[in-house]
Amino acid sequence: MKGRTYTGAPYYKATTRNEYIYWDPDCGGGGDGQQRWIIDDSEPDITKLRDLDGDGQCNYYARMDSTDKSKPPTSAFWMMGCGAAKAESKLITLADITTTLTTTTMTSTSTTVSTTTISSTRTTTSTTKTTTTVTSTSSTSSSTSSSSTSYTYTGTSSTISSTTSTTSYTGTSTTRTTVTTTTTLMVLRLTGVCPYKDFLEGLTFVEQGYTASGARYFASVEAEQYIYYDYDCNGGGNGKKRWIIDENNPDPTVVEDLDQDGGCNYHARYDSDDTYAPARAGVWQVWCGVEWTDIVLHLDLLSNYTYDDGMDQSNDLKLRGYFAKTCQKKEYLNNLQFEFQGVTANGAPYYKSLTSPVYMYYDAHCAGDLSGSARWIIDDDRPSLSAPYDLDGDGNCSYIARAKSLDFSKPPKGSMWKIDCGGVWKDLWVALVRLPTTTTSVTATSSTTTTQVTTGKPVIINGARGPQPHLTFVLLGLLGLLSSYQ
Repeated sequence: MKGRTYTGAPYYKATTRNEYIYWDPDCGGGGDGQQRWIIDDSEPDITKLRDLDGDGQCNYYARMDSTDKSKPPTSAFWMMGCGAAKAESKLITLADITTTLTTTTMTSTSTTVSTTTISSTRTTTSTTKTTTTVTSTSSTSSSTSSSSTSYTYTGTSSTISSTTSTTSYTGTSTTRTTVTTTTTLMVLRLTGVCPYKDFLEGLTFVEQGYTASGARYFASVEAEQYIYYDYDCNGGGNGKKRWIIDENNPDPTVVEDLDQDGGCNYHARYDSDDTYAPARAGVWQVWCGVEWTDIVLHLDLLSNYTYDDGMDQSNDLKLRGYFAKTCQKKEYLNNLQFEFQGVTANGAPYYKSLTSPVYMYYDAHCAGDLSGSARWIIDDDRPSLSAPYDLDGDGNCSYIARAKSLDFSKPPKGSMWKIDCGGVWKDLWVALVRLPTTTTSVTATSSTTTTQVTTGKPVIINGARGPQPHLTFVLLGLLGLLSSYQ
């Protein structure tokens, strides 16, 4: 995130390019535009209320209509210009780079190409046949006549030539650059609940963003539980503003009835006009099984919180849960081992049981109508590897179990799941235990043999300089003949 615009919405810049994501209530500036998130190559003017790129038009790469200015959606369909005359709807997933209050180290690798030049000299000999004519002249003093005799000698001379060949070898050296980024979000730990709600005791709630009212909302990292602010919990128009603890994921695009149930059903409420955050210690109305009870709940602010479940998406998993007590029809799931299979089109891993045709995968919209919440699913249908949503292709949310989650990188280590127990959905705490992996190291040794073959006569030794023996012999012989006729 680079900062906030005039409307208070965050805006973002790509780390390697001049590309931006921002919220614009009216991209054309005419006063009648649609509120939307935009991906654009123009930096938004943070002093303007509308038409943030100042072009007087709605020109951009992509847009997603939304009244929620708190942050762009994690997973949604955007209208994107893909070079054709008509824009196309594309599923775009925006994943957080850093973890709450955790210093995240991102390592980038740069490769330097170095070239090593090796020169080798190959010496060759060419033999030339030459003919030399020597003329001898003799004269007699008693006469003026002279005679001359010509002798022709034929010999061979060798010319030594050197040919230099250059071979370039290219290698790579790797330089690792470490960039540390820290994102600070509000993290709260809940204590003080009544025994009837003991499954809430000690849960850690992490800030997820802002709802349409501008208030923060929180999700538990251990279970499917949420804290959010609601102007009117049943949407009737006469309710009180309050903080709510609920098992239903709130809709951040609305200001009232955020769980969309049409009623005021939740674990606990705290009436308040303060949208900044719930009280650190306050008297909440908690449903304790028989009646609403006034209880002082504590939401302690965790200043140095690091959440690391020790799981990686490629881990094989074992499922553990008390099915015998809660859901006997699904007791076969207990101790079921799931093996990592790969990654689906939405970028999430998926798993298959080692002993039965049961799968675990992530689906952003299981019914395919874009209205459902993102969730991890246990299903007896194999997920599609090409579909962005409704991965089992049944057009509805039919499966064995599900756990709502905003994290598609890996299934939750421990969470409350909804289990289909013969037509009745029941809550069951399910743990996913990471199975140990075996790593085999293989060392490969390679060797290179260079063979040099020299052909022809005489044999030339690499690196020799000066006259060769056979050439010396020819020259001495020729000089001897010439000297004998002086």
